[in-house]
Amino acid sequence: MKKDLEKILQEKRLKLDVEEPESDLIWEGIRSGLSQRRGLPDWFWKVAAIVIFAVSATYFVVNETSKKETVIYTLSDISSDLGKQEKELKQQVAYKWEAVKPELPADNPEVQFLLEQMDQMDTIYANYQRDLNRTLDNEPVIHVMLDYYEKKIKILNRLLMEIEKQKYHEETITL
Repeated sequence: MKKDLEKILQEKRLKLDVEEPESDLIWEGIRSGLSQRRGLPDWFWKVAAIVIFAVSATYFVVNETSKKETVIYTLSDISSDLGKQEKELKQQVAYKWEAVKPELPADNPEVQFLLEQMDQMDTIYANYQRDLNRTLDNEPVIHVMLDYYEKKIKILNRLLMEIEKQKYHEETITL
């Protein structure tokens, strides 16, 4: 086989020993390679773009138009007795808060601590409210929600005591 290759090279040596390549022939090969584009046809990309647009638009329209209304259940939705108890506790909390709100000192760290505790309790209550929405008749959640109001009343009573203590202290100093 080696001898055959050498023989062919000897015969065609003159053709192979060209100093300059034929540029027209080379460029014609490049052009023919470029015209034979390999890949997907143009119509495929147009169809793919239309499908992606249609799916995206459908998702957006369905997602925006079907905003789910969140139904928040209260204890009165479960039982009228629980509703009455919750209503009474809420009224007590509102009454205590109205008594405390105008008297709140801004610079008292104990009062600030109690207000922070109330904020944390409100966050916890919101979590239990979501739990109640998921499982409507969950007795432990109901007890915790009623306990929330009782604790909030205790904190508000404590705030009132702190305010009264501070007023009494200020009065005894000024006398």
